[in-house]
Amino acid sequence: MRSVLMVSQPTVAGAAQCVADWADGLRARGWRVAVACPGDGWLGRVAAEAGVEVFHWDAVHEPHRGLVGEFNQLSSILADFRPDVVHLNGAKAGLVGRQVVRGRLPTAFSPHSWSTSAADGIKSRAALLWERAATRWTDVIISVSEGEAAEGRGLGIDGRYVVARNGVDVTTIAPLDPATRHTERLRRGIDREHRVVVCVGRLHRQKGHDILLSAWPTVANGGRTLYLVGEGPLAAELRTAHRRADVVFTGGVERAEALLWMQVADLVVVPSRWEGMALVPLEALAVGTPLVITDVTGASETVTDDCGQVVPRHDPAALAAGMQDWLNRTPDQLAEARTAARQRAVTSFALSDTVDRISDTLTSICRTGD
Repeated sequence: MRSVLMVSQPTVAGAAQCVADWADGLRARGWRVAVACPGDGWLGRVAAEAGVEVFHWDAVHEPHRGLVGEFNQLSSILADFRPDVVHLNGAKAGLVGRQVVRGRLPTAFSPHSWSTSAADGIKSRAALLWERAATRWTDVIISVSEGEAAEGRGLGIDGRYVVARNGVDVTTIAPLDPATRHTERLRRGIDREHRVVVCVGRLHRQKGHDILLSAWPTVANGGRTLYLVGEGPLAAELRTAHRRADVVFTGGVERAEALLWMQVADLVVVPSRWEGMALVPLEALAVGTPLVITDVTGASETVTDDCGQVVPRHDPAALAAGMQDWLNRTPDQLAEARTAARQRAVTSFALSDTVDRISDTLTSICRTGD
């Protein structure tokens, strides 16, 4: 039985969900899987509930903090678990993990959006120089979108790339039947004629809520409400700056509740500044809700014209125009878009295909037999 140690500093949101899904999927395909992650968030709990071994790795997000302790702790985890292959997820795991392993074990790295996108100036330059140098200790870069792989190559981050496009479990994430959807809307105080726009994600600069809220007054009328589903470091600032009756902050919710919000929505909006290939748009498609998304990495691979629209990022006017276009459509047109969205998810973003690709890729770099 081959074994893989998956390492992640994020323990909530999209990257953590990928690690949880992939770890569970690899375990089901006969791998012995362990996850190393911090104890905050839900990743460790969800992985353990799926039968995956979990190691506590006390890592922090900032690249310059905690390195010595993170290095030593991950070294001990590797000595205890003795994996055949290591899969590092996200910038911090990639930074620490490749310095620990240094090519002694087959190593895969998934950026989940290149760290250069999240930094400016000298920090971005330092991140780029590191990523270029670290390829000597990277057997394969597993990208979550064609766009992420192209971006890496364009930055001069050379190496072997494999694209395992992000996916969702379309067998469990699905549209509600019309009666249940109507009931769930009523439970939230939403009548049949009201138009609901939902944005799911951490209240963080990356996710572009400030851009969305700048665009909203152009879109708003008496029959439309914007729901921001999630928590994060900008929560207090955004709530204070945007006090409107037609803007509702739900706070943090479990994933099942976030999916329900997308199921009852007429439109999901994703105003991000940067991504690798965000999961929320794929979840929106899976539940049959059209979306408007900014032109971040992976966006053009996500939506087609019959189920959504890509608009320029950093542009409130363009975002407002995209939302207006979809919210002005007739119920029959939206129903057709819901059908197209679901079909798009089923045919292009099934999680089983993603995990198959990752399993085959990890197998290809293993140095041991079955």
